[in-house]
Amino acid sequence: MGEEEAASADLERLCQGISPGVAACTYPATVRCTSCQKWFCDAHAEDEQWHACMVSNQ
Repeated sequence: MGEEEAASADLERLCQGISPGVAACTYPATVRCTSCQKWFCDAHAEDEQWHACMVSNQ
């Protein structure tokens, strides 16, 4: 994968946060969890309802 393709993939990466009863988040992912390896937007990276790893970190 070339640099241009990698940059394009980063721009297209969306938040992988999952919340029961809520549609998937469509914001760009900027934070990668070192525990579950999933990508999250800034808002959901530390939200325990969207990111289960945050529950175990408290």
